[in-house]
Amino acid sequence: MPKQTFLNLPQEKQRRLLKAGFEEFSRVPAIDASISNIIKLAEIPRGSFYQYFEDKYDLQTYLVMQFSQEWYRTWHQLLQEHQGDFFAAVPLLFKDILDMMRNEKNHAFWKNTFFQFRNSKEMRKALHQQRRSKHDDDRELINQQKLRIELTEHNYVLLNRQITTMMIQSISMYFMADRFNVDDPYQEAIQNFNTLLNWLQFGIQGKGGNADD
Repeated sequence: MPKQTFLNLPQEKQRRLLKAGFEEFSRVPAIDASISNIIKLAEIPRGSFYQYFEDKYDLQTYLVMQFSQEWYRTWHQLLQEHQGDFFAAVPLLFKDILDMMRNEKNHAFWKNTFFQFRNSKEMRKALHQQRRSKHDDDRELINQQKLRIELTEHNYVLLNRQITTMMIQSISMYFMADRFNVDDPYQEAIQNFNTLLNWLQFGIQGKGGNADD
């Protein structure tokens, strides 16, 4: 996460540095990214980068967190628009996230970032802390009468984790299919996620599947 010196910078200088990082991580994966290029693009003095961030991965994590903040705003807006209907809002959120990742402006960044995001403990920890900080707001907006479970903090953590895993799985399949030029990976990702969500919402066990029947 950024150091206080970064947060104390004028907004224009913050934007310039974040834009430079975004452009560099769009050019190459973070492991190959050059801090020198970021410094040059941001027009900041050499050596000042480490006054603002621990390293290039710290900057990358902060950029991902900025996207995540926007997703939370969208999530809360969708819940409000659908009267707290969790299962009506979730597929729309997934589509919004996937649309954002695949648009022309962001596609290169996420193509280079997504699989590292999956495997980075630091990034997952930061996003987990961010999610936990929003749970009370989420639960207030969700219409719990439409759910079969009591939405305690513990239960919401489990539900949120399951939805997140399903999203990551479906987005991973999108980027893998996109890499190998599979026809229409976007629709396949949407269908895969909706299938998983339907299984969660309605179950997959038939009437004859219960040993007590």
